[in-house]
This record gives sequence, structure tokens and C-alpha cells, in this order.
Amino acid sequence: MANLYGKKAKAPAFMPVDGCGIQIVDSITLAVNPTAADVINFRLPAGIYLGNLKIRSDDLDTNVTPTIVFSVGYRPADSTSSLSPSAAYFAAAGQTTAQGGGTLDCSFEPIKFEEDVYITVTVATASATFAAGDVFMIANGAAEGPK
Repeated sequence: MANLYGKKAKAPAFMPVDGCGIQIVDSITLAVNPTAADVINFRLPAGIYLGNLKIRSDDLDTNVTPTIVFSVGYRPADSTSSLSPSAAYFAAAGQTTAQGGGTLDCSFEPIKFEEDVYITVTVATASATFAAGDVFMIANGAAEGPK
């Protein structure tokens, strides 16, 4: 299992406390086939009230019978946090978006994070015929700030 990080994942972001709408976009370019249990991490700052999350992927499996599948969840950015991670809060295991490319519009109850978290894309099965490409996280919510 490897942890892979989006371009902005290691740079904590400031969260304004004005309640205005906010969009956070991050991406990663995959040059090698992610293996089962690999996790792509995209960081969200503390204080976001998350109402919409999309995962956009290029076609990462060009096989006639593609196999790549994943789930989308979250985990705390601080390893000493008491926040319980959820590997499939936003989308259950078995998502096939990366098999042909496209956008997964996650369906979930809106959630506020009081601390920095990583949105996790957990690979369950690797590509049968890997093709390099990009994976994007597009998060929309309100900038409420932490308590």
C-alpha cells in the first residue's frame, strides 16, 4: 500500500471564516499503475462545510475488460487525531469512473470538518492495462472555519 498525494496535499490552506462559498481543486498525475490498497490523498482545510464532492479521472484502464475500481472517503490529516476515518463515506467501493474516464458526483450527507482532513481515493483493484493520466478532486462547500 502506498500513499500518493495531490499537488496541494502537503501545503495546509487557510480557511476564511466568512461563510462564503468555496471551491478547492487538487490533482495528481499517475504515471504508474496504482496497486490494490494504494490511497490518493487530497487535503481539505479545517472549517469546511462540504456539500459537494466530485472525483474526475482520465481513462486509467484501456483494457477491453477494465478492472480498476476505487472508493472515496476521508481520514484526519493529523495522525494523532480522534476523528475516525471512513474509507467509503462519499462513494462505496467498486466505483468504475477510472475505467473509461469521467466524473464521479459523490452522493453523501453534507459534513463539516473541524480539522484538516484528506479526501481519500482508495484503489481496490489495479488497472488491467494501465494508461497514465490525471485524477482530480473538486470540493465545494461553505467556508465556516473551525470552532
